Amino acid sequence: MGAAPSLRERFRGTLLGLAVGDALGAPVEFLSADQVVERWGVLTEMVGGGCHGVQPGEATDATEMMLCLAESLADNTEFRPDDIMRRYLAWFDAQPRDVSLTVRTVMLVIRSGTAWDVASRRAYEILGRPTAGNGSLMRCAPVALRFFAEPERRRDAALRESTLTHFDPLAGWACAAFDELLAAAMTDRLRDQMPVIAAAFGEEDAHVAEALQGALDAEPEEIHSSAFVLDSLQTAVWAVLRTHSFEDAVCTTVNLGDDADTNGAVTGALAGAAYGAQAIPARWTAALLGREKILAVADRLATLAGVAT
Repeated sequence: MGAAPSLRERFRGTLLGLAVGDALGAPVEFLSADQVVERWGVLTEMVGGGCHGVQPGEATDATEMMLCLAESLADNTEFRPDDIMRRYLAWFDAQPRDVSLTVRTVMLVIRSGTAWDVASRRAYEILGRPTAGNGSLMRCAPVALRFFAEPERRRDAALRESTLTHFDPLAGWACAAFDELLAAAMTDRLRDQMPVIAAAFGEEDAHVAEALQGALDAEPEEIHSSAFVLDSLQTAVWAVLRTHSFEDAVCTTVNLGDDADTNGAVTGALAGAAYGAQAIPARWTAALLGREKILAVADRLATLAGVAT
């Protein structure tokens, strides 16, 4: 076995892994696991195509919104929700390939004249149903990096950032829990800290705690790769804990189909935190569009967090 990856390599792995999982899963989004098998057997390559017509190695909204958040944190050195929302709006106005229903509704509400800081509540009212989707979970990793050494600020920022688009508090608590998991993974304590993190969130949202606890011993048929935030959280944790490499973890999730790009992104972030950037297959990183931009902002966040070069 080689030396453990440096903390800076894990910062890089978190964001790079997110984008790799997103790009790998994008071509199979909305397919069932059986349909994935019928077409590819086991998908292990950047093939492109799918419902969004991506190029091989092209990521979708998970990576694009993650970069908006990461660059805001890096440019401002702090959590600035007004600046983050400005960047999300600019991204939306550029007509991206993929925008979730909840995020799209928030953006349209703002463009119709509603203030950005109450738009998620208005979108919640318009949609008329809970909005605990995975659209904030997929992008929240930069918060874990910027506030890696500051757990209270990390949790506060994760909760507040989620509310920019997802008014349902369940989405926010899932983001806060995931950022705790990322911090644990970057210090090789993911498995040991899982019960502790689950217990801590039991006081805030029992549903999050149950999802984390269930990931420890879930059978494959109990895992659902849907757009519901707890399904995404549980899928990522389950995939990383039951495998022994970045590639196996991400392939396990992506081949489940359904919301494969987002869940691939969440799994890729957690696996990247655990294994570091150098553990991501070179054939994937070579094909990934925008990888240098991702690495650059990961390094900037590492510096702000006080991580040595």
